[in-house]
Amino acid sequence: MTETEGRGFLLRAATDGPWAGWAGSRFLEEGLASVHAAPGRALARLMHLASLLPGGFGLVWDHPPAWMEALPAESRQGWWEAISAVPGLSLHVGPDTAAQLPGGAFRAWVHAPGMPEGPIGEAWRHGVLGWAPRPTPAWHLPDLGTPAPGDEVPPGWLWGEVTLPLGALSTLASGEALVAAMSEAQGSAERGLAQRLSVGAWVDLPFSRRAAGWRVALTGGVEFQRAGGTWAAAFGQLRALKALLQERLRTPIHLGAGSDPRMAALLGRQALREGLPWRASLPLPPAPGAFTPGLAADPRDPAPLEARALQPAAWSDTLDHAPTILLRVPAVPPEAGAQALLAQIQPPPALRWLPPDLPPPAPFDPDRPWAVPAAFPFPADPGNGVQRGLFEDLG
Repeated sequence: MTETEGRGFLLRAATDGPWAGWAGSRFLEEGLASVHAAPGRALARLMHLASLLPGGFGLVWDHPPAWMEALPAESRQGWWEAISAVPGLSLHVGPDTAAQLPGGAFRAWVHAPGMPEGPIGEAWRHGVLGWAPRPTPAWHLPDLGTPAPGDEVPPGWLWGEVTLPLGALSTLASGEALVAAMSEAQGSAERGLAQRLSVGAWVDLPFSRRAAGWRVALTGGVEFQRAGGTWAAAFGQLRALKALLQERLRTPIHLGAGSDPRMAALLGRQALREGLPWRASLPLPPAPGAFTPGLAADPRDPAPLEARALQPAAWSDTLDHAPTILLRVPAVPPEAGAQALLAQIQPPPALRWLPPDLPPPAPFDPDRPWAVPAAFPFPADPGNGVQRGLFEDLG
């Protein structure tokens, strides 16, 4: 993996292939490595594929659930737990598939039009599953991109990811610095991939250059608003920048929110170190000079739920996939409390709960530790609310 630092952006790419990718699950039944013939071989294929992609691999389970009926229940549960534990692999399922998943310590994203309910909703509120809104038949993979439409999900790839703070949009509007850095990184990855393919060191999954693009991740939404920025102007600049990059690079561009706190911290330190104009919105010492990941409040701070989950109302018209929100809570939220929260943050983001029995995700920054679970607010159940009397505490 390579990291390139430019004025107002950070670029991550692989040296000898794509940075990240996704595919439907049907390719796992091809050849001798199918789940029917040898589940272990299919798992080995996934592990090898994920190891080649530093940015991760999204497995979209678009095959009918009857695909695994030949396996015993214990084997199916072990299969789901094994693939969801593969480093760098994210599992994406529809509501029909999720309803037939066995119990176990697996992790996945459920793509459904509305908030999960019933047993799936219970697993969602316990933090086992994440929910990605899917108002249309198309798949939108959190922190990755948008696969090509169709009945099956074809393999798709990302050459790399560019993270930039919203405050730097005006400086990067010409696109020259981004095009130069992205072109160089893509050219190097293409040459390395050509060598891999020539010696048979690539996975048996078709690679199409037309299906390879870039992801542009946005960070510093809190600091952008603190500096007086407006979302309408920012989204207008983003749409123009996306069109420019697609024209110059001749590749798809996937716009999304950047949820990586390490990249946000590096961009904040760069702004302070080089005296860049957008540094004025950063906190003053002794607080760490780091941008907030994504567009909302930092998930590590015990801010109100709405501040950590609320997104700009017009994000769905500009971003290609929903921002990813991780909500730390002191206890498992009730269904009515989750519904009340979502009613205030339309359109909803891709949401995963983090109850106290689950550890926060890495990386862990000693300068910005996670607050204890008890410090975070709890989504109240509006149906069970009781208004306290004015002099109740004096009685």
